[in-house]
Amino acid sequence: MSLQPSVQSAKCPMDVGAGQQHKEKQQQSQSQPQSLPPQPQSPQQKPAQRQRRSMQLLPVMLMLLLLTLLTRPLSVHSNRLSDTKLHEIFLDDKEIKLSWMVDWYKQEVLFHLQNAFNEQHRWFYLGFSKRGGLADADICFFENQNGFFNVVTDTYTSPDGHWVRKDYQQDCEVFKMDEFTLAFKRKFDTCDPLDLRLHEGTMYVVWARGESELALEDHQFALPNVTAPHEAGLKMLQLLRADKILIPETDLAQIEITLEQAPVPSQETTYWCHVQRLDDFVKNRMHIVQFEPIIKSPGIVHHMEIFHCETDEHAEIPLYNGDCEQLPPAAKVCSKVMALWAMGASTFTYPPEAGLPIGGSGFNPYVRLEVHFNNPELLEGLMDNSGFRIKLSKTLRQYDAGVMELGLEYTDKMAIPPGQTAFPLSGYCVADCTRAALPKTGIIIFGSQLHTHLRGVRILTRHFRGEQELREINRDDYYSHHFQEMRTLHYKPRVLPGDALVTTCYYNTLGTANVTLGGFSISDEMCVNYIHYYPATKLEVCKSSVSEETLEDYFIYMKRKEHQHGIHLNGARSANYRTIEWTQPHVDQLYTMYIQEPLSMQCNRSDGQRFEGRNWEGVPPTPVQIKIPIHRKLCPNYNPLWLKPLEKGDCDLLGECIY
Repeated sequence: MSLQPSVQSAKCPMDVGAGQQHKEKQQQSQSQPQSLPPQPQSPQQKPAQRQRRSMQLLPVMLMLLLLTLLTRPLSVHSNRLSDTKLHEIFLDDKEIKLSWMVDWYKQEVLFHLQNAFNEQHRWFYLGFSKRGGLADADICFFENQNGFFNVVTDTYTSPDGHWVRKDYQQDCEVFKMDEFTLAFKRKFDTCDPLDLRLHEGTMYVVWARGESELALEDHQFALPNVTAPHEAGLKMLQLLRADKILIPETDLAQIEITLEQAPVPSQETTYWCHVQRLDDFVKNRMHIVQFEPIIKSPGIVHHMEIFHCETDEHAEIPLYNGDCEQLPPAAKVCSKVMALWAMGASTFTYPPEAGLPIGGSGFNPYVRLEVHFNNPELLEGLMDNSGFRIKLSKTLRQYDAGVMELGLEYTDKMAIPPGQTAFPLSGYCVADCTRAALPKTGIIIFGSQLHTHLRGVRILTRHFRGEQELREINRDDYYSHHFQEMRTLHYKPRVLPGDALVTTCYYNTLGTANVTLGGFSISDEMCVNYIHYYPATKLEVCKSSVSEETLEDYFIYMKRKEHQHGIHLNGARSANYRTIEWTQPHVDQLYTMYIQEPLSMQCNRSDGQRFEGRNWEGVPPTPVQIKIPIHRKLCPNYNPLWLKPLEKGDCDLLGECIY
């Protein structure tokens, strides 16, 4: 864990002056208490005509930039706009490169494909699927005629995934196509019921290519069955993503915090803890500006976190390397989140105005790395050295950043009945907690990572100010536990004291024989939104569960009124849940209890203690209206042919279709 210098790319000339000004501002601000600037007002200085003209030119500029820059890889000397606006992924993890740019003003995405086909291929398709299957998929077919891929057809697939049908509305707009590359664009929402909307959650991109001849001129033809390697595939990605963030500082240092030959136990679930002491570099205060995962056992490591030991700077914490269940009591103070990762996530970069503080006066040098091993096959003899690589800036930024957990407690007080398409559980960060913990100017949320275990299919965090519901913090209607990105938010909400945040997770338990409980095991469930924000506060955890008194009353009711005689009133909660016969009325009763009855609130500081001044047991839940989403509000004459929309799918007991 020695501190190492990190070579940083040189700035282009246009950024030098701005960087110096930023540095001067930082030096002026470091002695000032942190507070958020007032909310920006709409600019009125420019004439309206000039503003409209610039807005009209923006999409043209983006398209020209896409065409001129996508044919070469990014480099340290490339245009700053392309560095931040351009996103790339290899569809086959090798050579087929999909690049895209998001035009938020025109609400469309510009795509570019390289190495997707050669002279032997007669067709190539790229499309979008709800959850990775080929049923009810939205696909653009590109066809080779006379040596060029110069024909494009907007299609969709049948509900069984066997047939391709030509869409009555063509929305794959091509502006470049030749024997090697193609470029096209799509609107976020085409107002076509036979298209899937592009959204900010997880999207499933399907692709394939082939040499067979297709009947694209027909209304319907069989979907080609492509099984050859590197000829078809699926990628999960966030398509409508925020611009990439560049690190302005050049005085970066780097450390690695990893396990040291940790033996992976031959059991399904293990939380492995490694308490270690950081080197003397922490005597000086710095900002973490980026962290990336180092995954040595990709099939075993499910998620991991670094926790700082929040205690006196001179306190000695016993070094430890073993099962977290035997963690020494003195290491329980190691609970303040510094970095985190889950399957599907990659490198996370802080915005230029904020960084996570580390070191300096009063900073205890001990940290705890916690790694969740998921070993369902009970493999033996495995060793792991996973962890994090962290970049540090010696130049302090304007704001200290923080990490906060929203959602549900990890407890078997929460249960999900079997046989449910999408059973919802909500965790509350109530108004009294934010009122007690947040500064008057509030906090800005710039990043979010949603997390469940195997049964989670949808997550969202809603934002309430009094009786008014504001824009959602984050939402993923097609969430996958295989793709738990830490996402930089395009819309960065301000949360004020007295606001409430409600995180709801939906779980699919079709095919399960009994109830699924909350807990730490991979077969248990979680519901968490890790939010990254500034300025940092003492609030570390804002989560809830149903109160103990409410749960006791529920089991009494189920035993005496619903004749669930297997319940033991002084028995374990988990055992009582498992004895209930989960008929639909019993499912409805459980759901009603969860959304109406008092809560046990965890409004916790970084040291694990609750904020003072209120009894956090028996807190009423935030009233949340159940709203059925109404899409296509801005689409005139939507669906005149009364077609079944591709997005329509199975619905849960609230009437909200999710897939």
